[in-house]
Amino acid sequence: MLAREFEHRSGRIIALCRFVLATVFFIALWVDPQQPVRTGVTGYAILFSYMLIASALLVIAWRNWWWDHRLAWPMHVADVIMFLAAVYFTETLNDDFTSPFLAFFSYLMLSATIRWDWRVTALTGAIVTLLYLLVGLGMSWAAIDLDMFRFGRRVAYMLVLALVLIWFGLQRREQTVERFVEAPGSAEDRLPPLFDALRYAMVQTDAQVGAIAWADDEEPHVEVRQIGLDCGSGRLAPDDLSPDAPFAKRTQLFNIAKDRALRIGGWRSVASKERIEDPFAGHCGLAEGLALPFAAVTGRGEILLAGISGVGADHVEMGALIAREVGAGFDRQATLALVRESAVTRMRDAVARDLHDTIAQSLAGVSLRLEGLRHWIKDGGDPDKEIQSIKTSLRAEQSHVRVMIDRLRHGESLLPDGTASRTLGPLLEDLSKYWGMSIEIDDSGKRIVIPGWLAHELRQVLREAVANAVRHGAASRVAVALAEENGMLRLTVADNGTGFPADNNAQPRSISERIAALGGSLQIESGAAGTALRFALPLDER
Repeated sequence: MLAREFEHRSGRIIALCRFVLATVFFIALWVDPQQPVRTGVTGYAILFSYMLIASALLVIAWRNWWWDHRLAWPMHVADVIMFLAAVYFTETLNDDFTSPFLAFFSYLMLSATIRWDWRVTALTGAIVTLLYLLVGLGMSWAAIDLDMFRFGRRVAYMLVLALVLIWFGLQRREQTVERFVEAPGSAEDRLPPLFDALRYAMVQTDAQVGAIAWADDEEPHVEVRQIGLDCGSGRLAPDDLSPDAPFAKRTQLFNIAKDRALRIGGWRSVASKERIEDPFAGHCGLAEGLALPFAAVTGRGEILLAGISGVGADHVEMGALIAREVGAGFDRQATLALVRESAVTRMRDAVARDLHDTIAQSLAGVSLRLEGLRHWIKDGGDPDKEIQSIKTSLRAEQSHVRVMIDRLRHGESLLPDGTASRTLGPLLEDLSKYWGMSIEIDDSGKRIVIPGWLAHELRQVLREAVANAVRHGAASRVAVALAEENGMLRLTVADNGTGFPADNNAQPRSISERIAALGGSLQIESGAAGTALRFALPLDER
């Protein structure tokens, strides 16, 4: 409970330390009969007034973020003046421990470091040390009792302490927040993880209520999700909240009724009295809260948070980090969605090619053979042998389809590495029987090893090439030749068909897509003597 009261609430810490320091110092002087050394009544009056002011500022720090921020600089100056006054009231020749210089100086330096940064810390240290030295010289000039040796020693202490605290300010990093990670399976259709982002922001800031709006660059509406606010959840029409309506330009802690806002700017949060325009806050009926605008590659949005106990300037800086995390998370989600869509598209294309090169061509082949069988029966021939041959071919095709299904299920090739004759020989024999033609394979007497990852693709290319030779070129013979050259597999499929028409230079779509995906090339030579397809495929897996 105590940690939550002060976490990310530097204004409260500074106000509490000021109150304790002022109270303890006043009581210490009150109970010490030898203090204050000089100007007793005035000293008590000033110290008592300072203690009352510290009490009031402590209440303000707990209840009003605006005045806590606006009074930061005036009170920092007042703290410096009080430090010098306390030194004047208590400095004596005999007591080296009554002076509050060390506690006050440390408080001034640390408050500057916490509330601002090392630049203000360095400036505070330099000014306070210089003023302290001038006060000492002035007291010495006025013949006031003062141990100048001790005074000079304290100046050295202050310089050393200032250097240490300036270094601390330099090393002090910006606030950190937990990384925003989308929960597995939490994405809503094609939308970014809106609820996840809202819950994340609420947890980081301890907000009790909140809402998030998202305007996709490609959509004419705004998606809204809320927790504890009366602004509904779902898709809003442009009349309710236009996607062109400006979200908050910067992270800000705002009060619309009083036109007050703390915004990110410069070193830290800056106060602004400009008119606050936030259509989303108006739609949600939120008069005061924390607005976190964010942007992603696919759109932009805003998170509204309210019900934050002890909200202050620290939350503005934290909000900027939260907005950055949410934007990065949405970008990651968009990237993953794009990768998934690309993978699905590639899989669809691969399946389409496999279906075209197997089932579609097999059915076309069966149709041709059945047509031939019909004429054979009509002429009085015995159909039994041909029917048996068709059945055998269909069983082979069924086996091939099962292999393809297994590949889709397991996501990998089930074919091992093997020589060209072993990998392609059985397929070419089946194709020869299926299409009723002569197919020869020649690997130039070399034992060319075909990798397993390439074997399936190569078999599909050969199936399509043979089917095209028969169906479109009326070929009766196909010759397949393989050779290996400089890490490339050279494959030639030549037939004795009629060739392509003279005005047709188009390449077979399925074959060309498959070869391109493998990083290979295809050349076609066609004439009256037949057609030759020449492939060059890399043997190294990519």
